[in-house]
Amino acid sequence: KEKATLTNSGLKYIVTSSGNGKAVNATNKAMVHYAVYFVDGTLLETSNEETAIANQALNFQKKQAGAYIPFMALVGPDDRMIDGFKEGVGLLKEGDKATLFLPYTIAYGTSGGQGIPPQSDLIFEVEVTSVEN
Repeated sequence: KEKATLTNSGLKYIVTSSGNGKAVNATNKAMVHYAVYFVDGTLLETSNEETAIANQALNFQKKQAGAYIPFMALVGPDDRMIDGFKEGVGLLKEGDKATLFLPYTIAYGTSGGQGIPPQSDLIFEVEVTSVEN
């Protein structure tokens, strides 16, 4: 985290593996694998089966449904995702892997939501698998 770049919003991010594809922007569609953690390292959710297995958190129903796949991340200002995630993914390009450190102010805020307690800082590991116009 000490080597991460800090943005004006409070997001800290570090690209852990660089790709060479198209940049993610507000008007295209990024397919993204993600894992989200509490700051204590507890996995909340992932789209990556290997990450789920490594964290002893494999959801058998999700596996049976074929749901361990990248999802479409839309990062435009009106898209319905948390601000810190949109900002972080919007800084990446196809093939990049990164860790995003989100303070609660750009995550789920003072109220929390979706099973996340109020004022929870979050850590996302993301991989942009493809970018489409």
